[in-house]
Parts: sequence; C-alpha cells; structure tokens
Amino acid sequence: QLGCPTLFLTLSTAETQWSELIVMLTEVLENKVITLEEAENTDYEKKCELIRIDPVTCVRYLKHRLKCLSEILSVPCGPFQEYELVDKYVRIEFQARGSPHVHALLWLKNAPKYDKNDPESITRCVEFIDK
Repeated sequence: QLGCPTLFLTLSTAETQWSELIVMLTEVLENKVITLEEAENTDYEKKCELIRIDPVTCVRYLKHRLKCLSEILSVPCGPFQEYELVDKYVRIEFQARGSPHVHALLWLKNAPKYDKNDPESITRCVEFIDK
C-alpha cells in the first residue's frame, strides 16, 4: 500500500561496546555497582560472559535503543529533516551466536523515487543519498 520503501537498514548489536549495558548487567548479575569508565575498561571476555548469561536484559536494552533511534528518526530536526518518516517496518533476527540484529524498512514522505528510465530521477536520488 505504501509502495517501495525509501530506505533499508540493517543494524547489528555491539553489546560489548555498550557501557550502559555492562553497568546494568554487572549490577543485575553480580549485585555490584560500577561506573561507565569501569564498564569500558572491563575485559572483553568478562563482557561476553555477562552478555551470554543474561540475554533477556540484552534484548530489552536493544529494544530501548531502537525506541530512542525511532524517536530521533521521527523528529523534524532529525537526519531526514524535510523528509517526514511516514512509516516503518522493523524485524529483529537472532544470529547463530544468539546476538540480535535488526532489519528495517523506512518510508519517507516526498523522497525521490528511482526510475531507471528517467535520468532526472537518478540525479535526484543521488542528491538525496548524498544529503
């Protein structure tokens, strides 16, 4: 009903790089409060262990980050500016190692439409992408 989407996004999680998540996991799993700096300096193996032990908290945190991203993409001063986000479709999939990744289709109002037979449409699309 909406036609072809304007954009297709694939987002991968980076749980070991999300210091806020490491702080939460340490508090939940070890009953220990650490700072963001301590979380950043936690060794990689320890981060992986925390993530592996509590996948539910990790997925809930991803959902929170996706909600924040959706809000940023929807505001008029966001990255799309004059191209209002009309609709989106989001699918979360889990890789073999259990880590989620996200596929999303976005429809933007007044975004140029690609037509391989129209050189002007190709130029408009390239300008849109570059912008």
